[in-house]
Amino acid sequence: MTPPRELPPKVERVHDMRDFAAYLKIMADDFDADRAECERQVCEGKRLVEGRWSSMYVGDFLRAWAAWLQDGCVREGAPFKDDVDPPTWQSLALQIHAAHLYE
Repeated sequence: MTPPRELPPKVERVHDMRDFAAYLKIMADDFDADRAECERQVCEGKRLVEGRWSSMYVGDFLRAWAAWLQDGCVREGAPFKDDVDPPTWQSLALQIHAAHLYE
């Protein structure tokens, strides 16, 4: 039996719909802060600016989420299938966490 995967701390706290809603707010605030920091760096003249979020647009984020699900959960031998199926509030939070980093 493999040991359980360690979840990111904010994902670990998601157990129900209320927690998930709070998590979505945390992620939205993090996205806004990341974009503001990237914009600040650009205004300071930095040429290469990389934020914590791999996507700047909702469509790109949704594509990254779909790609992470395909690569990590759907394909044969996918490493995260058991972490997200069956879906739970926590597994949805994990998916969003992974998608915001996935390129």
